[in-house]
Amino acid sequence: MSRTFHLEIITATKVYDEGGVDYLRAPGTDGLFGVMAGHTKAIIALTIGEVRVVRGTVEKIFASTQGYAEITGDRVQLLVESAEQKDDIDVARAQEALERAKSKLEEKREALIDEERAFHAMERALNRLRVAKK
Repeated sequence: MSRTFHLEIITATKVYDEGGVDYLRAPGTDGLFGVMAGHTKAIIALTIGEVRVVRGTVEKIFASTQGYAEITGDRVQLLVESAEQKDDIDVARAQEALERAKSKLEEKREALIDEERAFHAMERALNRLRVAKK
């Protein structure tokens, strides 16, 4: 049995084909979960968080949004709204998004504000900033 599995992180605009990896840790809606070669087949709901990918001694970190993980034998696909590799995160842009979201949440005087949308924007920005600082 191979000690690696094939990983793809798929968004609407980009596919990260990570090839053979040793380990994946992702944020499931019920908490963090890990995948190694030979994992049982599963479909797992994902939430906003940090995805860690390990190949040998090299570790990659991604900031990702909600979606699903499909685990099938020797292949894992993360189907997410967006994903950014740590080194590709624009910290200034993420900080601006965080400030905009906070401002919208604080301005509850406007009846038309979509509070849930602003909250999720804030979660995404905070996640990107956390991952960028690692």
